Amino acid sequence: MVKRRSLALVSEDTELGRWALTRALEAVGCEVQAVSTWVEASAWLARARFSLAFVAVSSAPENAADIVAYVRQHHPNTHLVLLADRDSIGELRLACGPEPDILAKPLDLEEVVHVAHSRPGAGEDMLDA
Repeated sequence: MVKRRSLALVSEDTELGRWALTRALEAVGCEVQAVSTWVEASAWLARARFSLAFVAVSSAPENAADIVAYVRQHHPNTHLVLLADRDSIGELRLACGPEPDILAKPLDLEEVVHVAHSRPGAGEDMLDA
């Protein structure tokens, strides 16, 4: 068995956002795949088992509730974190329910690190079959 770091997926429409999230997640031991759209993110979710997925609502043409439903149904072991403007968080919470974490943009990278550490299975290496 070969041990590898936990996989994290970042879907953020700004280059700076992708860079900052990637560096923060790498600092806590994640292997990161960063993309700019939800279409790319959903393709990556189909290819690999991600323990974390940070998805900017602005990177997706679908509404956030559809993204939450998709991840819940097809990738139940992936901890989903939505990234959204502070003004829309209340509306997102009503639409998506209590399950996904929602972080306000601009991001506080300490919150990102906290979420990465607090997810189910944090600190456990994933095993290749």
